[in-house]
Amino acid sequence: MKRKVSIFALTLLLVSMLPIALNIPLVQADRVGIGKFLTIEIMGEGSVNATKVKSGEVFIFNPPVTAHKVGAGTVELEAFASEGWKFSHWGGNLTGTSESPTEYRTEKYGYVVAVFVKKTYTITASAVGNGAIDPDGEVLVEYGASQTFELTPSAGNHVSAIVVDGVYLSSFTQSYTFYDVTADHTIEVYFSADGEATVPAGTDVTVFLVSGAGLTFDDTDGGTATGEEEYYPVGAATAWDISVTFTFTGEVKVTLHYNDTGLSLIDEQNLRLIQGDSVEALRSDVNNDLVVDSIDTDIVATAVSQPHLYEPYLDLNNDGVITNADIHIVNANKGTILEDITDGINTDLNIIWGTTDHFSIFGVH
Repeated sequence: MKRKVSIFALTLLLVSMLPIALNIPLVQADRVGIGKFLTIEIMGEGSVNATKVKSGEVFIFNPPVTAHKVGAGTVELEAFASEGWKFSHWGGNLTGTSESPTEYRTEKYGYVVAVFVKKTYTITASAVGNGAIDPDGEVLVEYGASQTFELTPSAGNHVSAIVVDGVYLSSFTQSYTFYDVTADHTIEVYFSADGEATVPAGTDVTVFLVSGAGLTFDDTDGGTATGEEEYYPVGAATAWDISVTFTFTGEVKVTLHYNDTGLSLIDEQNLRLIQGDSVEALRSDVNNDLVVDSIDTDIVATAVSQPHLYEPYLDLNNDGVITNADIHIVNANKGTILEDITDGINTDLNIIWGTTDHFSIFGVH
């Protein structure tokens, strides 16, 4: 029995003394061989290239690959951001460093963090006149995001012009959205009293007298445009008396909104934008041939002799009856030549537009 105990004790003694006798260090095993490993954690979206300074060998750290056996020496780390992202700084063994590329001396099981952040862009918003844009000032927007701006006029005012990145919008709106933002932008909105428009100097300048009446100038020194809607009793027809107090060159596009109530699609497609010296002159052309002559007089005279056949478009003074007073209006405008300036019509939006080189009365009929 004593002999067995002695052998067992001797065995334990030999095992415990073996490392000391052979001088073997206790280290973590290297599963793929002896060397220096580098792990680069990617925060955000991007990748990192590690290039050995002496050999030029390149190791790419692009998730899910985030670790390489790079060996001893110095590597140059260069960060590459994915689209919509930018490199911010390093962490881990390179904490406090923000330069890319940067050099890194490898070490056993080195650990570096590459931090990428979303790109942001600035939209600068401002307002002129009696109204507000919200938000205003310098608005930060992340890459690929959208940003809406609300345009709110004060009472008795309206949006008279909207300039986005130096370009005037050609359609009226009370909000504007930048979609999928990938660059800096600007938006400037002008507010004016209803029936007026502040016209900035420039080319291709579009302004609005109200939501339903717009003007686009080829080139202008800027100033104030005014407009007043005149009564026009025929169905969808409307008339605007428009004037400007400044110099412009080239042509001006006039855009007016009409009411399609009671109109067939054919009626809408046949609407025309007519220019004349006065509303009475426009209305005196009762047969719509662009000339006020004896034929128009005869048509009104016939209506006077048949009072039971009342037609609003022949009641030129809008007094509810067709009389000799209406004939006198036609005769007073005899010889007037009107001009059809129609360029196009949108029957979905109920707008009609045409071009002119001078201002007077514009009627839709």
